[in-house]
Amino acid sequence: MKKLLHLFAVTMTIIPMLASAHGPTRQMVEEKIIINAPVDKVWAMVKDFSAIDQWHPAVKSVAMKDDKTRTLTLKADGEPTITEELDKVDDEKMMLIYTIEDMSVVKTITFNSKDTPYYTLPVSTYKSWIYVKEVDKGTEVKWRGKFYRSFMDNPPVPEGQSDSDAVDVITDVYKSGLENLKNVLEK
Repeated sequence: MKKLLHLFAVTMTIIPMLASAHGPTRQMVEEKIIINAPVDKVWAMVKDFSAIDQWHPAVKSVAMKDDKTRTLTLKADGEPTITEELDKVDDEKMMLIYTIEDMSVVKTITFNSKDTPYYTLPVSTYKSWIYVKEVDKGTEVKWRGKFYRSFMDNPPVPEGQSDSDAVDVITDVYKSGLENLKNVLEK
């Protein structure tokens, strides 16, 4: 009985430590906006994978490597890049799916005695969906992404590399993009 109680006590001590010692968890962001423009016009602009620079304020330029791969150059210091691959365009459902394949390293720091890269966005394993649909008051555009933070080790996490930092950055990307898409299409 004494051994059983000891085993129970050890187990109860270890379980909380294991629960807190984990790497990143998958995050999701979803933003949407209503645009006062015909659904066909909105869909035509959104589905043009080579023209996000025409409506996203953070994108300086787009270079198409092939029909399904684009490299975005951003308007940030050092002009960092993001390479994305188009996974699917569904005209019937008015849905576009893409993934991030590569990003620039904008800086490297030493954290916990290891070189830690900071990428253009603090995310990894990023996949995104953009949906366009007609609604009573115009056209709804919904942008959703699923991803992990880029820092894959267990806590502690370097500044700017936490799950909440990744969510905040992607939320800002989506909100600013959707707001400017609305501005461009409602002119």
